[in-house]
Amino acid sequence: MDALAVASLALLAWQAARPEPVDVAGLRIDRATALFGLLVAGIGAVTMRYSLRALAGDPSRERFAVRMAVATGAAWVSATANLLPVLVGAWIVQAIALHGLLTIRHDRPQAVLPARTAFAIGRVGDLLLVTAFALAWRDWGAVRVSEIVASATGAVDPATLAPVAVLLALGAAAKSAQVPMHAWLPETMEAPTPVSALMHAGMVNAGGVLMVRFAPIVAEVPAACLLMVLAGSATIAIGMPSMWAQVKVKRELAWSTIAQMGFMMVQCGLAAFPAAALHVVGHGCYKAWSFLRAGDVPAPAPAPAPFGRSLAMLALGTALAAPAIAAGAWWLGMDVLHAPGECALACVLALSVGQAWAALLGRTADLRRTARAAAAGVAVLATVAVAGPLAWVGMSAFLEPVIGTPSIAPTALGWTMAAIPLAVMAALAVMHLALPVLDRRPWGFALHVHALNGFYLGTASERLVDTLWPTSLRPARTTTHA
Repeated sequence: MDALAVASLALLAWQAARPEPVDVAGLRIDRATALFGLLVAGIGAVTMRYSLRALAGDPSRERFAVRMAVATGAAWVSATANLLPVLVGAWIVQAIALHGLLTIRHDRPQAVLPARTAFAIGRVGDLLLVTAFALAWRDWGAVRVSEIVASATGAVDPATLAPVAVLLALGAAAKSAQVPMHAWLPETMEAPTPVSALMHAGMVNAGGVLMVRFAPIVAEVPAACLLMVLAGSATIAIGMPSMWAQVKVKRELAWSTIAQMGFMMVQCGLAAFPAAALHVVGHGCYKAWSFLRAGDVPAPAPAPAPFGRSLAMLALGTALAAPAIAAGAWWLGMDVLHAPGECALACVLALSVGQAWAALLGRTADLRRTARAAAAGVAVLATVAVAGPLAWVGMSAFLEPVIGTPSIAPTALGWTMAAIPLAVMAALAVMHLALPVLDRRPWGFALHVHALNGFYLGTASERLVDTLWPTSLRPARTTTHA
């Protein structure tokens, strides 16, 4: 694993210096695949080292290490594969190895049943993606990822792009736990912690990796973009309240992953593929770190802030950050108003500054503490105003030799797609500040209980899998009560 990580780092450095794609043995090394390959290999190396120490003396240690190595290697191949049969084969091997990791404690129903659901939903994603590849082969004779991508700008019938792009978007949604294909993710917490780290930090990002690699073709089909925006917005709307309601650390992290994958899918739907690539890498590193330290004692939660003051700070911080981010982008030669996707992401950045201001300035009326918090708030604003556009411009330039500069047109549909997730996230930001007030109301307490159980959206998929794939194992009752 360490050797794969070192080799991936060398490949990324090589591509950074000379952005010329190289095809070898059905794989394609370019800037995008080198970046994602390093993410998979790096997280795999860290989790392998953690596993070997954590499972010292466990009789399943060697079997676990082999399955983890196979899963990581297959994930690396799937991130870099160019030949479609190689890509599909890597998915199959990865699925089998991951299922083996999730069921390493095969006598525990709480581990086996969610693993079966995960396996079944993963195969739905495979079927959608294989169908997309079959259509590409039939219509364009494409047997490589690069050939499918070239079809977006080639002399092909535009009508043949739509079904391929829509199937790719649906397959990516299944691969990245979008609602309603998300229920298995928070239920697989019975697996050893390194499996959770590898799965949440690397494998569940498969949808985002696919969309970035197929960016030129997906961005050409508004229906595919709208599908991703709607799926991602719904996933955020379900995932965030469910995360806030959890009382177990690993389940909280799992619902956080679902919400983050929803945001990543929104970025792809808005054709903000450089932002999606940044998100995949940043979320992967953060989530691996979070799971591997999940056994630490959590810090005590701060006292809830007065709702009115926090709401005022949220509005003020957002209002000040929006022009600051626009100015930072202009300074870097970027116009955030020229495309709906970039404008929406600039607004999301501004909203994040507003949330930081609510956390920093909404908790105390003491003048001395408020002055220190205000200084910290200004520092956050300045950092985001510069770092956000700089990261976008840098990643856009890095990926341009691979995916070009795709964007959605500034039409009524484009601006509507940008407004939907922004409205969802703004509503959730206000809701988060109001949680202490809501919990004191009967309907708010009921909402908390429903969110604690993920609004029961996974029940139908679990029952369907159990019907199609019967088992004698039965878990204990899992519905959680506040």
